[in-house]
Amino acid sequence: MATNQIPHELLAKLAGQIVQDPGIPVAAPTVSAWQEPAHPIATIQSDDLPQRTDFAIIGSGITGTSVAKTVLEHGLAHDKTVTMFEARSLTTGATSRNGGFLLSHAPPFFKRYAETFGTDAARQIALFCDRTLESIVDMAKAENLDKASQIRDVTTVASFEDEEGFADVTESIRMYEEAIPEAKGKYTIINKETAEKEYHLKKSSGALVVHSRVFWPYRLVTNLLQRLLQLYPERFAIETQTPAISIIIDGSDNEYPYILTTPRGTVRAAKVFHCTSGFTGHLLPKLRGAIFPCRLSMTTQKPGPQWGNRPNSWLFHSKQSYDASTTLVEQGLYWMQQNAETGDLFVGGDLQRLDDFLSSDDSVISADSARNLTDLLPKRLFKEGWTNPITNTIMTSATALHRIWSGILSMTADQVPIVGSVPTSVSGRKVEGGEWIAAGFNGYGMSQCWLCGEAIARMAMGEPKPEWLPDVYLSTEKRLGDEVSMGPDAALASFFAR
Repeated sequence: MATNQIPHELLAKLAGQIVQDPGIPVAAPTVSAWQEPAHPIATIQSDDLPQRTDFAIIGSGITGTSVAKTVLEHGLAHDKTVTMFEARSLTTGATSRNGGFLLSHAPPFFKRYAETFGTDAARQIALFCDRTLESIVDMAKAENLDKASQIRDVTTVASFEDEEGFADVTESIRMYEEAIPEAKGKYTIINKETAEKEYHLKKSSGALVVHSRVFWPYRLVTNLLQRLLQLYPERFAIETQTPAISIIIDGSDNEYPYILTTPRGTVRAAKVFHCTSGFTGHLLPKLRGAIFPCRLSMTTQKPGPQWGNRPNSWLFHSKQSYDASTTLVEQGLYWMQQNAETGDLFVGGDLQRLDDFLSSDDSVISADSARNLTDLLPKRLFKEGWTNPITNTIMTSATALHRIWSGILSMTADQVPIVGSVPTSVSGRKVEGGEWIAAGFNGYGMSQCWLCGEAIARMAMGEPKPEWLPDVYLSTEKRLGDEVSMGPDAALASFFAR
């Protein structure tokens, strides 16, 4: 979408939203269907905050959980304490608000990555995403949590409405297979006629078909955290409803120089891990703009009368669109999977006012988005499944909307995550190697978060950068200080380029 379509006043407003303080997560967010029922330790906290902790992890999503597990199991940290701080109840941020896909975004993005960072970097990213997904599944099986988190195999169908978008992704897959020959044949590319006949898609110019997995992210993470508490009761604590409001340095204790201020008191820490997704800019103000929040919406819906329960997940791509009279933007991507037990459809994606996207408030749902998601499936996406059994006509709206919620993802100006040590020039706190970050997953966290969390935990323990972590992810001073690629103008351009 071209920025010259957008009035100057609105562009100025958006630029301001990108660099504003995201604050701490709001106290009363919308409730995601993934979070029901709440886990028994959802509001766990100590009677009193510890005075000191060796490792302070801010955020209880999949990234922070990976950090905690890695540190607690690391041989060099056998006597170290770990405290996880969560602003709200356990794992109620982006991890439990997404689509529940275990699918790499890297192959369809390969062309973009290659053009921006080079083919070698694109290859690194693709291999890393595959490794991350396998690591999640292997961990879930090792912990006997694969059934509890409903990990299952599906066939993902990614449909493209416009011919230009389909041609571009086809070229991206070709480049991906050329760079990684062992991946050849992983994706099946089908034409318009096959997409309509086999998958009953409307307005499809063609589709990608690939085997992948889906799961219940909230249940995986909360059950794993409960297990870590049981295994390490003397070393691990989770403090929910305890947001980290500020971080300062106090030189009176060189071993624990960081002071985290919360509404329940202060805690000293030796090292701090920032795993707060779209809220990163609150505690790291110099990263505002380089990383910024984006609010999207999801629903659970009852399928149409003829839909049944299908072993698929779905992605629906279209061109971004902008209506100058209403400022409504369609972001260009919808996603859907189905609960294997209940048959409920989990459907997400957005058509909303342009300035509604750039927000960190997940207590709000765009009315435009809600209306759009309610009748999206029968009206626009599928030719089959939503026929009225009495009149034998296509239904004009979904049969039942069970729940709708919003969620905050983290976006970066250069469209790849920020992972590694936080430079003191960025934190403003003059302690080398004391703060670490893994954030900015641009809506594709499940194929990146787990190993990014493991990487920063290992590096904080003194290990070198894992060879499997893409170099372009690293939080170097040069990268984060580059106004051309990471400044507010780049962030705004990046937002419109998605």
